[in-house]
Amino acid sequence: MADREEMAGAGAPATAGELAETGDPRGHQADAQASQEQEPRPVTYDDASRLYGAGTIRARERYDELSMRDHLARAYARLRASGEYDAARHGTRDTEPLAAAEHLELLATAEYLARAYKPAFEVDNALRADASWAQVADALGTDEAMARVEYRAWADGQHDMLTWTEGRMGMSDAEYAEALARAGEPEPGAAKAYAATHRVLCAHADQDGRGAHWLAPGEKCISVPELEAGQ
Repeated sequence: MADREEMAGAGAPATAGELAETGDPRGHQADAQASQEQEPRPVTYDDASRLYGAGTIRARERYDELSMRDHLARAYARLRASGEYDAARHGTRDTEPLAAAEHLELLATAEYLARAYKPAFEVDNALRADASWAQVADALGTDEAMARVEYRAWADGQHDMLTWTEGRMGMSDAEYAEALARAGEPEPGAAKAYAATHRVLCAHADQDGRGAHWLAPGEKCISVPELEAGQ
């Protein structure tokens, strides 16, 4: 069998794995791209969160790709339906409309990005800089009670993260205590309204994050009794 040098000399392209073995960065990039292409496309928010992790670059690129294709497909369809389509002016490239799964992917990715850009850290920074809750609420376009509840929910999630990432990410106990002091006591009506429309992360996960899951609005966790029974 011809070795790699003979294959390269004969003009056969090196594989991604071979490039990676030689230290060529193109090999690692190709491997990463191939891995991404094999990943199932997200059709739920949880799928998108697992796929994109804590970053937004890949999510933005995919969102732009799908939304642009959807826009072009609809534009071409309107032009053809109205009889205004002109290949010389509008081009001849056919743009496939999004399938149902792709519309769901677009929706899930958009929701992931919306939550990623939600200004929770900015709220925290503003409070640390001595902004008042009234000022924060005005900046967010909400009332003060709901702003406090949402800030506390964010702090809860940041503190829970410390457990299921084994201390790699998240809010320390001291930082969490400070955040709760800034949030103050939750207004019962606002807390109830928030809980009725938002999912929460169940906090009974073990040290390696197994068992972490989201609870729907009003849902009670039944996993803890099951775990205790198993023990």
